Amino acid sequence: MMHYQIQGDQVLFTLSSTYGKLYLKGTFTNWKLDEGFRFERCGNEYQLKKNVNEVNKIGNSGFIEYVIWSEEAQAAVEIDNVQDGYCFNNQSNGGLNHLLFLEKPSECQLKEISEASKHSFFIKNQKTHFSSDYQLANFRSVDGGDLKPGWLYRSYHPVTPSRANHSVLKVIEPVRQATAMALTEQHRISSVINLSDSEEVLARSMPSAPESYYQRCWQKGNVHSVPMAYETVYFMSDRNEALNDDELGFEDGIRRLIAVVARHSGPYLVHCRLGSDRTGVTCAFLQLLMGASKQEIADNYLKTNQLGIGEYRSFRLLERALQAAIGKDCFSNGDEKVKAYLKRLNIPEELMTQAKANLSGKMC
Repeated sequence: MMHYQIQGDQVLFTLSSTYGKLYLKGTFTNWKLDEGFRFERCGNEYQLKKNVNEVNKIGNSGFIEYVIWSEEAQAAVEIDNVQDGYCFNNQSNGGLNHLLFLEKPSECQLKEISEASKHSFFIKNQKTHFSSDYQLANFRSVDGGDLKPGWLYRSYHPVTPSRANHSVLKVIEPVRQATAMALTEQHRISSVINLSDSEEVLARSMPSAPESYYQRCWQKGNVHSVPMAYETVYFMSDRNEALNDDELGFEDGIRRLIAVVARHSGPYLVHCRLGSDRTGVTCAFLQLLMGASKQEIADNYLKTNQLGIGEYRSFRLLERALQAAIGKDCFSNGDEKVKAYLKRLNIPEELMTQAKANLSGKMC
């Protein structure tokens, strides 16, 4: 059942009157209740009309996601008879979100969406479910272009748990983190770029943390805080606005990232909590800087979907984030586009040159 019609630059949502007080909740409201998205009675129906720009914010599926929220039931109205490809795993309670398409999707696209949604429900909570320790820890080398192979890595957080309270994943969480820690030491990481913890958080937590390779890196001043939010890297990459007071805006985050890479030696490890979103955007940015192809960037990013945490990330998320920051054609001669972007951020030429040299393993 389609709840909406695209009418020029407007989207009209229409529902029967049997549900009571209703709201539209979705990626565009950050899944919060917003009075501006409340349905109004219109004869025997409920209607809500919004400008396309007010709803054009995609979710992890790579498309706009929403639910119809019943105030009386305090729950989403259940989806009935929805065609495959028009809904997606809501990645929280095993339910489904509706998808809103601003352009008619192709049959091939709908099939891909349906398969991705089905795959995203799969949860791995035993070590034997993974093909390797690298897959378990979401740990891998970031390659492409002039990047030195085995020099830039990405990973799950080796210290701070993310799924310790998850009913199914909590059993694998300590194993996953221990594996991430072991791989960090195995690859003799010299410089860690931490995208999830502020310097203040690290200063409070690391002194009392169990002794580890990561803690020793921090004690030597080799864990570098570049805190940014999921929202910031995906949906605020076109500006320098921090989501939270103890975080950086995207542009300041990139400034600090380049400074860290330029002033410190590899091997490098980039991580956030899951090692998927903030890590994914940051590593893709560095890949572009070093001349990696769009396919190389996509292949690396999408490996996170093998993590088995009941979630999914579409390449469309990453693509939109990079295009918003660097430009629509950022994947064509990406190194030159990133260089021009860094110049707009007033990053000195010598810092860019040193960062690229360090990432190539050919330190100046």
